[in-house]
Amino acid sequence: MSTTVLENTIATAEAQVLQLLLAQDVGALQAWLSPSLFFSDGAGQWLGAHPCLTAWSTGQLRITLLEQAAVERLVCGQLTLVSSDVHLRYADTAGEHALRLRLLRVWASASNAAGVHLLSIGLPSREG
Repeated sequence: MSTTVLENTIATAEAQVLQLLLAQDVGALQAWLSPSLFFSDGAGQWLGAHPCLTAWSTGQLRITLLEQAAVERLVCGQLTLVSSDVHLRYADTAGEHALRLRLLRVWASASNAAGVHLLSIGLPSREG
């Protein structure tokens, strides 16, 4: 897959993932996630599965706003690193919350219908 095609595929995948998160479509989102999806913190420490994703997938957390800015992509062979500022609002049993994050996502080429899947998410956060 050429770099341009891969970048376009990733941009499409990112847009689809955002829509699915807002729509609370757990089943459809799974098609975009690697079976070995893992999270890491700001220090690069492995977090495994993230509790927020689990809460979202069980309906205990609802995403009400998800906006991206300053998106940067770097293609490295079969991997694409995507970094962006994210403004996230969500609701759970404790009420409404807002976060501002600089997220790093690692997308990998895959043999699935989309051609890519989300392999990792880095979560250095700053609340806002």
